[in-house]
Amino acid sequence: MSLIEAGELEASVSVVTLTEVYYKYLQEGRKDLALTRTEQIRCVPYIKKCLIDEETAIKAGEFKGKYGIPVADAFIAAAAHHEGATIISDDPDFKKISEVKVLTETEFHHEMKE
Repeated sequence: MSLIEAGELEASVSVVTLTEVYYKYLQEGRKDLALTRTEQIRCVPYIKKCLIDEETAIKAGEFKGKYGIPVADAFIAAAAHHEGATIISDDPDFKKISEVKVLTETEFHHEMKE
């Protein structure tokens, strides 16, 4: 059982991540996996889903304009900012955003060991 499943670590995901996951698998010609993976994310009860409200949408516009990142990344970063969450990603675009803490998966694991 993971720390998240055990309730020892909070996890959340922006609903925009569903778009990114679905699109990634469609690009690979795997609509079956696109449906399966997004449904898995949607149904996991111990992962909070971060919705996009008006304030978050405006913050996404700010991040898009300030850092020139893709709009989906801007929405994900804005959701993390709104929640006070850390983004775990290898996407270098997130590292451009000084207002949000971003760790790679390796950095996250290293930080967890400390």
